[in-house]
Amino acid sequence: MKMPDLATNEGVELGIARWLVTEGESVKRGQALLEVETDKAVQEVECIANGTLKTIHVQSGQKVPVGTIIATIKVS
Repeated sequence: MKMPDLATNEGVELGIARWLVTEGESVKRGQALLEVETDKAVQEVECIANGTLKTIHVQSGQKVPVGTIIATIKVS
């Protein structure tokens, strides 16, 4: 899963405010997965598939550019 573009300008870094799911947990498409902090607000990001959150690559408090891989989801 990549850091989504939340209607920001290209090349902008977004921060992960917090993960709402931990590694190893089952997830469902549409479920709130994490909160992303933009310069104006904190927004929930939904899971893109059914499966298991295998690995979190970017921890809470870190900022990364849009499009960066932030997590791996094992699709079921």
